[in-house]
Amino acid sequence: MQPSHRYVAANGLNHHYLDWGNPAAPVLLLLHGTGHCAQVWNYTARDLSSRFHVMAFDQRGHGESDKPAEGLTFQALARDLLEIIRELGLGLVDVVGHSSGGLATLIADSWEPGTIRRAVLAEVVIKRTEGTSGPDLFEVAARTRGKRTAWDSRDTLFDSYRQRNAYLPWHENVFTDFINGLVRDRADGKVELKCPPEVEARFYEDRASLNMLSYLGGCSARYLLLLGSYSGPQAQTTESAGVRRFLESVPSALVKPLGVGTHFLPMEYPDLVLREINAFLD
Repeated sequence: MQPSHRYVAANGLNHHYLDWGNPAAPVLLLLHGTGHCAQVWNYTARDLSSRFHVMAFDQRGHGESDKPAEGLTFQALARDLLEIIRELGLGLVDVVGHSSGGLATLIADSWEPGTIRRAVLAEVVIKRTEGTSGPDLFEVAARTRGKRTAWDSRDTLFDSYRQRNAYLPWHENVFTDFINGLVRDRADGKVELKCPPEVEARFYEDRASLNMLSYLGGCSARYLLLLGSYSGPQAQTTESAGVRRFLESVPSALVKPLGVGTHFLPMEYPDLVLREINAFLD
């Protein structure tokens, strides 16, 4: 099954999404992380589309969605989500969000409780708060601005990215979909990144000053937070301060460490994450 490419005008921007059909089924929105694209969810969406009306969105600045010079913040992503739901007349929705996609979900839920019914948050880092992790994110942003933006072909890009440590554990199908959605063809035969490095960098910088704990008290949806198993500044466990606050502040919140994977858990173990999504949404 192949999705339809569609667009919706919301919050002053044109947003691209992949619609997997099944309009009579409950709505399930899939939101990617910073620097990724809607296609990264293809493997997951094919399975879920048998039960849900699945829509996978390119967040602002990414993929085929508009790329504004301003408004590259997580609050803007949350407002986009709420306005998209309103413009499409979706009513109560379920959401699966990876990383920044999950942060946008939490903020949106806190602003307008009752819009999101259930949400699976895959490797959404809640422990970072204002003033505690800015320097490392600014370093990431600086490195991001130096990213190469054009390649001779998709195959060249594929081979280069596939050898990088961050992508080595990714499931082959998910990685292929990610690369295909990451770039567009140019008239000179080359391919270029759809998400400009400046856009990605600006989101990293915004994250450095974002205090997610201030949004948790307003959330009303049911949540499942899935955690990978790794070390580093983004790593979380059930004992992390942010995770404990999440459990204390959000009604019906659950946290499940899966014992495998990195921050890119849904891309490395899509079948495992699928099982958790299906079980939670049953």
